[in-house]
Amino acid sequence: MATREETRRIRLAQWKQIFADRTRTGLTIKAYCELNSISRDSYFYWQNLARLEAIEQSKLSSPKLVELLPPAETSASEETENPAKDSSGKKDQPAVLSIVYHGADITVNADTPKDLLAMVLKVMSGVK
Repeated sequence: MATREETRRIRLAQWKQIFADRTRTGLTIKAYCELNSISRDSYFYWQNLARLEAIEQSKLSSPKLVELLPPAETSASEETENPAKDSSGKKDQPAVLSIVYHGADITVNADTPKDLLAMVLKVMSGVK
């Protein structure tokens, strides 16, 4: 049984190379298959399997959703009696958004610079 699955995995990898080559040539599927003596039925069969595999891979690596809770309300007297401050002396801002993606936990609050957030999201979008 393991041999059968390994053979399928190898053949799918070969077909992925064929799909990439067809895309690179710019030919239609019909023309490419005729030129390379490939059955169109086989082409579409393996293309479907490749798409199903890609869907499964994306499910495994998709970002996880987290519940966002509104910041807890504090009274003015609580803030003046015990203000939470970070090492820079600023008051901690409650988390507005928390993103967990590929093991990275990104917390964003109202003070997060938009350009920093944009840069982090751009980098994270390239993580596979």
